[in-house]
Amino acid sequence: MSAGELRVRGLTDRLLSVARVGDLDGLAAQLATLIGSDAPRRQLFEPVLLELVSTVVATLRSRASRPTDGGEDDLYYVDVLDVDDEPVDIDEVQPALRAVLRAVLAGLNANAGDVRFQIGLVTEDPDPLARLDAVVHALLWANALGCGQD
Repeated sequence: MSAGELRVRGLTDRLLSVARVGDLDGLAAQLATLIGSDAPRRQLFEPVLLELVSTVVATLRSRASRPTDGGEDDLYYVDVLDVDDEPVDIDEVQPALRAVLRAVLAGLNANAGDVRFQIGLVTEDPDPLARLDAVVHALLWANALGCGQD
């Protein structure tokens, strides 16, 4: 693993840990270094989000009822529901959040190019709050799945 990859993995692990313990001030401070045009670690936003998606994908695959590798026989899909458990059309979901969800599905379906494309859409979103929402949801999903917990 390269020094850059270790740096991204370390930052991702810190974000997951801070989010897991509910340290909102610490999480806000960490995320502020990634999001925004003048954020000191803004160049790490995309690799961190890719790492979070990869972590979610690996955990979901490991929990599948049978071993999967995203090959031709594997197909993953999601049902998007609102707080009242009513179906929501995917096109009604905020674009950056929708892109992260589609990146997870692309990862599950072994389409690395689409994972990068979807995360690129989030990275290029001009709204920092949309990028924040996307990374916070990825952190929530990872923590809800128990990713990174030993």
